[in-house]
Amino acid sequence: MKLPAEITCVDCGGKCYLGSKEPESGWEVDMVVFYRCKDCLDRWDIVVGDDGI
Repeated sequence: MKLPAEITCVDCGGKCYLGSKEPESGWEVDMVVFYRCKDCLDRWDIVVGDDGI
């Protein structure tokens, strides 16, 4: 499964970048990944679902 390298921050509308390193076995459902916003520096911990993020 491939995850997006960036998402939109729900707080400020800035760009959040994937901060978690992909495991050797790849991303799987129910794994927790984090994104960090480059503008407000908020951290978003997200659980990977069936369709990714």
